Amino acid sequence: MKCFPFMKDISGKICLLVGGGEVALRKAEKLHPFGTQIVVCAHEIREDLSALAKKCHREYDASLLAGTDFVIAATDDEALNARVASDCRTRGIPVNCVDKKGLCDFYFPALITAGDVTIGISTGGASPALAAALRAWLEQKLPENLAEIARRAEALRGTMPPKEYAAFVLKMLEEGV
Repeated sequence: MKCFPFMKDISGKICLLVGGGEVALRKAEKLHPFGTQIVVCAHEIREDLSALAKKCHREYDASLLAGTDFVIAATDDEALNARVASDCRTRGIPVNCVDKKGLCDFYFPALITAGDVTIGISTGGASPALAAALRAWLEQKLPENLAEIARRAEALRGTMPPKEYAAFVLKMLEEGV
């Protein structure tokens, strides 16, 4: 499926994360640096996941969706994940149901971050391994000081004509300056 890569400010947004294991932890670790308020719901919650959570619940109930901006269903219980996805769709809440492409409203891209620069790589849910491999390959190609280049590019924005500015930014990237 072709997906448009929206970039959205999710700081302060509430994410209900249903699941308390390794997969849920990986999703929380991706969201946490972006300022998302994570609410975890699982019978058993890893300690490192609990540390990232604003709040924890032991049992899933659709009432937990009230005030939630988006949801991730990351349990090893397919029926529960499907129920969460259905409850979200009924309420118009975007949901990611891990390992069930057909139940997802959005996908997690493979991310590269450097300061304010965020690069997301997606295969539309077809091959997370390919997205991860592309991320690793691109990380090797990008300048180590990408965050600094971004700060310099921001400071120069609007100080020269657009084509000249674009050429200057490209030169900074190529030279790593």
